[in-house]
Amino acid sequence: MNITTFSNNNVRGDDSSPIIRAKTFNIPEKCFNKGVGCAWRSGNKFSIYPRSQTVSKTPKNDVENKILNIRHEIVLFHPILRKLVNESNGTYLSLQKLVDSSKNNDNHVELLKLSRQYRSIIRVCIENLQEALNDAKDGSDMINLQSYITIFYSVECIWHLCEILYIDKIPGDIVLPYLLEWVRFHFPCHEQTAAQLLEACERGSEDHDDYWDTVIGMVVQGRVDVARALLKLNSLSETNEFKLVDNSLRSMPVYSIYGGISTGEFTVTWKHWQAECRAKVTSRVLASQPKLELIMRLIIGEYSAFESIRSTYTSWFDMLGGYVMFTAPWSRTHELSAAASACAGMGSMPSGSRLDRTLRALLEGDMHQVIHEIQHITDNGWFATHLSDILYHCGKLKVLDKHQNNVTQRLRDSLILEYGTLIMEHKSLWSVGLSYLASCPPEGLCRAHLLLERIPINTHAKAMRVVAEANKYGLLEVGEGVWRVLSGRHSAAGRDGAALSAAVRGGAAGRAGRCAGAALRHYCRTGCLPAPDLLLTAGPALLIDDTLLFLGKYCEFHRMYKNKEFRKAAQLLISLITSKIAPDFFWETLLLDALPLLESDEAMFTADDTYDMMLCLELRAQNFNREKAELLRLALLRNLARTALAEKPEESTQ
Repeated sequence: MNITTFSNNNVRGDDSSPIIRAKTFNIPEKCFNKGVGCAWRSGNKFSIYPRSQTVSKTPKNDVENKILNIRHEIVLFHPILRKLVNESNGTYLSLQKLVDSSKNNDNHVELLKLSRQYRSIIRVCIENLQEALNDAKDGSDMINLQSYITIFYSVECIWHLCEILYIDKIPGDIVLPYLLEWVRFHFPCHEQTAAQLLEACERGSEDHDDYWDTVIGMVVQGRVDVARALLKLNSLSETNEFKLVDNSLRSMPVYSIYGGISTGEFTVTWKHWQAECRAKVTSRVLASQPKLELIMRLIIGEYSAFESIRSTYTSWFDMLGGYVMFTAPWSRTHELSAAASACAGMGSMPSGSRLDRTLRALLEGDMHQVIHEIQHITDNGWFATHLSDILYHCGKLKVLDKHQNNVTQRLRDSLILEYGTLIMEHKSLWSVGLSYLASCPPEGLCRAHLLLERIPINTHAKAMRVVAEANKYGLLEVGEGVWRVLSGRHSAAGRDGAALSAAVRGGAAGRAGRCAGAALRHYCRTGCLPAPDLLLTAGPALLIDDTLLFLGKYCEFHRMYKNKEFRKAAQLLISLITSKIAPDFFWETLLLDALPLLESDEAMFTADDTYDMMLCLELRAQNFNREKAELLRLALLRNLARTALAEKPEESTQ
């Protein structure tokens, strides 16, 4: 029988389309020849086991029963990507703090800074993955690292464009300069070749195999000055054809919001310039130089010219900036969808990768589709969670369900909750996941409560950390539960003092009482009280149980006796005796503690105190050692006689 599980590490081809990698487990047929059962475990784990479809009354041991545990691979738990999780958590918490502290203010500048922080974190992660890839020797590791690089390269590309269109406030909403910057940063076609040619600065550079592709690439990317510099390296640069093209490129008007002219005036100037360029193309003066003619056709925004060079680029968004620049440089954000459709439609085989679909949806303003697409990026929800959160706080995310109800906040919260739940599965990242869950009350805190109390506690340090995190988010019951568990473990190991300390901190009355009883028994055996410092400083915490209260006061009695505060110690001892909260097994020890005070030179107990002790002794005489009981009676009678003689003269005087 074969069991197949699909890994979360998708390997992408040149078009970034996912290729599913599967892992197959060969399970012995004898274990599963009568059927298979499946049960979910915590997180993304489940178990399969042999299960018979018929119930047999006689157990059989001739089949080797096995349980196979299968776990979904979590990309974010890779050592390098764990840094991404930790660092982005700080930015996420800063964003929540910013929103909570300034709900009525314009946070545009701060939100833009936080968005750039996210992109910086992604960029550092990509660089670390690239370094690891260069050092990798194992073929499987190299495939995984390359897959991670492709995933987060796409994440950074989408985030950057989203930042331009929806987070940053562009002056006049003229998006072209930012769009060109985005294309140059993420799709730097021919940039290296252009730098080499310009550095060599040799005439006759047209002999280079990529010379004309580089010149045209610079034009398409809007880098007109670089294209002109490359044209001057051509051996025919002094001919009329080259001078004509250079003059057209030099005279191309460039719009600036701070240029002092309106959009309408610039549109007139632009169309006049394009009309002149179109006339030059129509006159066929460049027929002898087809490459120069192609450049002129590109700058007048001729669709067929862009379509003719589509095959030299890996994707349509390589040409998006140039197409917008030479067709409608005054475009606003909401007008980019037409340019995106035009560029995506070029060529006989339009790409259909997830990156393509996401960028199309982003340029069309379909945020519902954007979130839908990025949820399928195999980064375990990191991207969808953080991008939807910052867009939500920017007021740019609006998602409606099929009934036209606004479900934006529900969507944002659900993504955060799922991401936080996932991160809490990791043994060292659980506190990070907890911070995400706590930011989405009340459901987030309920999830945090359920997950936090299921974290395995192996060391005292981890227990302290769990308690601290629980108290930080107001999950006091979880902290108390941890203390109760620790108290039970210490009790089982015979560490009565530690068990008592944990029980008191946990506020568990029943366990605290049992631990106090164990401490008193320990004192009866050894004459040593456990955790005296805790008992002397516990204060109101002692009130949760009578036995614990008795132990605390009894410890205080020993402190007074040690400090030679005999009269105070005697009064406290009488109050403990008369309160009758001492355990039955401890009465002998408690009454015998009065012997040194009864035999002191100065009477520490009054006649009434002596009568009370005598009554307690007679009521519990059957539990006392006979010799100790007789000794205690004698001491009590002596003290009674002494106090009677001391009190009689006082009555005669009165």
